[in-house]
Amino acid sequence: MSLKIHRVKNSNDPQKEFVILKATGKVNLKDYAIVDKTFDSGGKISNEFRHFYNLPNLEINLGEWAFICTGTGKNRVINQDSKIIHLLHWNAKECVWNDQGGDTATLIKFDVINSVTVPPIDKE
Repeated sequence: MSLKIHRVKNSNDPQKEFVILKATGKVNLKDYAIVDKTFDSGGKISNEFRHFYNLPNLEINLGEWAFICTGTGKNRVINQDSKIIHLLHWNAKECVWNDQGGDTATLIKFDVINSVTVPPIDKE
């Protein structure tokens, strides 16, 4: 895998909450997503994702960073101390991660197998 979660910066302000990814090789982000897992009342992982961020069609190089801000803003590239940072925005109005911590940030890579257009409901 050419991408990994480096860390999550939790906050009670979506503009200060980040998931920080590092490219471990040249990679296009379009096949990746960040999700937070949810748990049922028994503490087992549920089959529901409350928050899902599909990363954009963006190629980044080995050693570059993707900082995903939960809040709103324009995506841009920052060169900070010779470090390339791709600042991306989830564009959420509320924070994703629980204030008390304990959430699980998961980076998933997916392949589209096929797609089917859903028809309208049959009129009876």
